[in-house]
Amino acid sequence: MAEPSKLKVYCETSFWSYLTGRRTTDERIARCQAFTLKLWEDIAPRCEIYISQHVRVEAADGDPSCAIRRQQAMADALNLDGYVDEVRELAKVLLAAHAIPETEPTDALHVATATIYQMDVLLTWNCKHMANPVALPKTISTIARAGYQSPIIITPEDFLNRKEEFGL
Repeated sequence: MAEPSKLKVYCETSFWSYLTGRRTTDERIARCQAFTLKLWEDIAPRCEIYISQHVRVEAADGDPSCAIRRQQAMADALNLDGYVDEVRELAKVLLAAHAIPETEPTDALHVATATIYQMDVLLTWNCKHMANPVALPKTISTIARAGYQSPIIITPEDFLNRKEEFGL
């Protein structure tokens, strides 16, 4: 009997930032870090973890020591080519439809990359433009009108709370 295929999970930059960030006393940030670490340790080994060039570029920004930690954590992730024409075109559609604000083209590229490469899940802590329950229906319907199926766009916390729904 064939082994079931693993869940394909695209981890957007905020995931890596919380995974590798300096520990803090800020309760909200510490909570996000704890959920991200738990997901990384308990769930990620049972999934195929993907990133794109957009993640690599963003992760290289900022404090050099933090950037190195992010890059080390991402070392074994599978890389998707985020610069293919279909990704750029879908990102333009998302921005033109105002599903993602025009001021956030990289967020549109993350969603488009995860969509074009048929990821099951896009993990993000970006609740302003991506995992926003109010904005998400517009993103999903825009993707559907473009002829694609949206990945499930979700925070690590919500993913962990619903892991059984994902067969994990």
